[in-house]
Amino acid sequence: MNHPARLLLAPLFGVALALSSSPAWAAFRVDGKPKVSFFAEGSPGALDIEGKTTDLTLVDDGTTVKAIVKLDTVTTGIDLRDHHMKDKYLHVDQYPEATLTFSRADLQLPTEVGKSTKGELAATFHCHGVDEPVTVTYTIKKSKTGYAVDASFHYNAAAHDIDIPSYLGITVSPEQHARARFNMIDE
Repeated sequence: MNHPARLLLAPLFGVALALSSSPAWAAFRVDGKPKVSFFAEGSPGALDIEGKTTDLTLVDDGTTVKAIVKLDTVTTGIDLRDHHMKDKYLHVDQYPEATLTFSRADLQLPTEVGKSTKGELAATFHCHGVDEPVTVTYTIKKSKTGYAVDASFHYNAAAHDIDIPSYLGITVSPEQHARARFNMIDE
């Protein structure tokens, strides 16, 4: 025969066990189809290149958030240029991803639906085997289901040991920038 105290404690123990096995935070993840772009300009202003992808993953451990882009998915609209970018300059076989890592605590989220926050945060951009500090500028708008994020940062491709393309007197500037627009949910 079961003791009444045991009958009361059994459900409480189950709830406590379930709470202790789930994370204390809700992890961010991308929802829908993101738009990620890498921009390079040629000098003397004769060439603008935009590499685009919809491949963006967020890894959130509750303390640090890492945004990951698989570089072999980036396209510029010209097949030969894509081939050179991936094989000759980015070496995607050796360095398949670019990542942006930042502290979750530095991200200021709006608390009311329809409201936005704007800010900057320190991050580390990892590309071509090199980590460099960057400053990310962002706007985040809260929706009923999550957040609309628009974030960008500048980086120097030469600081990442990426050769700078030059062709017929036009040289791509090493000063480049990235932008990501996506919906994020907090699970």
